[in-house]
Amino acid sequence: MPLRPSFFNFLPSEPGVLAAKMGQSLAAIGEEALELIIALWILIVVERTYGQPGVGVYAYLTALLYMARYIADCGVARYMEHDVAIAHGNDSQQQRRMAAGFQASMVTGLSAALLLLATAGFDTAHTRIDERLAAYGIIALILPLANLNHLKLSILQGKGHHGRVARLSFYRYALILGSMLALTRAQVPPSFLLLAHLFSEVVMAFVLRRRLALPGMTALWRTPHPIIRTLKQGSAYLFTDNGLDVLLNLDLFVLGLFVSSWDLGVYAEAAVIVRFFLVIPAGIKPILRRRYNLMAARRETTALFALVRHRTAVLFSLHAILAVCVLLTYPAVLHLFFQTRGEELLSFKLFAVFVPGLIFYGAFSAQEPLYEALGRMPLLRRLTMIASGINLVLTAYLVPFAGFYGAAVATMLTMQAYFGLFGRNLPPLLGLPKGTYLIGGLTVYLAFTLLNACDLGVMAIYSLAPLVVSVLFYAIGLFGVAGPAPLSEEASA
Repeated sequence: MPLRPSFFNFLPSEPGVLAAKMGQSLAAIGEEALELIIALWILIVVERTYGQPGVGVYAYLTALLYMARYIADCGVARYMEHDVAIAHGNDSQQQRRMAAGFQASMVTGLSAALLLLATAGFDTAHTRIDERLAAYGIIALILPLANLNHLKLSILQGKGHHGRVARLSFYRYALILGSMLALTRAQVPPSFLLLAHLFSEVVMAFVLRRRLALPGMTALWRTPHPIIRTLKQGSAYLFTDNGLDVLLNLDLFVLGLFVSSWDLGVYAEAAVIVRFFLVIPAGIKPILRRRYNLMAARRETTALFALVRHRTAVLFSLHAILAVCVLLTYPAVLHLFFQTRGEELLSFKLFAVFVPGLIFYGAFSAQEPLYEALGRMPLLRRLTMIASGINLVLTAYLVPFAGFYGAAVATMLTMQAYFGLFGRNLPPLLGLPKGTYLIGGLTVYLAFTLLNACDLGVMAIYSLAPLVVSVLFYAIGLFGVAGPAPLSEEASA
């Protein structure tokens, strides 16, 4: 029997093995990265179908959905993942905690839905975009289902079914993407595109019902006393992750109150390029979380801090190189994603405003698992809440008279503030050389200025930019300062 070509040797012979490997890969990539990729894809599809006004309406409604879901969850899902994992081996205790999580999630989900329905008319009257009132009804239907599905996936994660959760998450995003493609092909108005999210949550509710049984609706009023305790415990996990999503969705939501659909669509285009930069940090977070937790459990603190410094320097260099390349070839990058209609210069100016914060945020946000490894999650929560508060205040102040430029400046300054606050109150041994990184930010501008003056082609830019940036970073001592210390044998394993 002839051997298969060596190129295909990595493929497993059994379909079940292939599915298992796919699940492991998805679990490693992480749901945050997967959600980011699908969201980018959908925004591109919407823009190509409806143009800037359509993507503006859709971006505002998805931002509203995201913020409502994020607050309605109240950190309960993350808390239940942790709580169920702690109760491993004690079925009766797990069932009690799962029941309490179900009660809290349903109460917050239904409350958020009712509040949204009660204020839908007011909300519609106070936006500048052309959304329809029915869109708020669709979001209200999504919220309780999304809360419950997120809770069940977190419980399964806490039970150790990581591969299954990864496959179910992939299935959910595939449903959203497939439904969105069908709705856009049918030219459904942008306000009703959220039906794709509703469809996916309904299907997932039926699928998860077979995977995990929770108490019925009567449990909500039969024993209501655990709800307060669960919400109090869960709130400790609120604002401990997805910091960039909170910032950008908050921007889109506030902008919808002050700018037109077209302006919001242009801003959403630039935000897509910004999110593209965050795919790598979001993707490696689960891998770093496991590595950092393992090293912290072994008390390899010195090696852990050296690894964090090294990873931060590498990610900062990568984002700096990408930023220079994208800035120098921005029209080509924008055309790669969208069918532009004369907004290239506006979009470029918006993206250029984001860059001074983005290169720092991308490198440092990936290191958030360090807080968890050191048992300092309250510090991460405070960091995210401070950053969100700064963004809200700056956005509310700047947007009314500066429009989407004000929102971009607010987000950039918030990212800079996040960079400045990251690592505060952590052990001094961490030693992140922030002064060197600030000088590195200035060298990024220098590299852009030098290459822009040369008037090079696309291939030359993508060939020379890594070399120029690397030489400048070496000259300022970034690699020397942030290089990893020798690791012990256990840390290297």
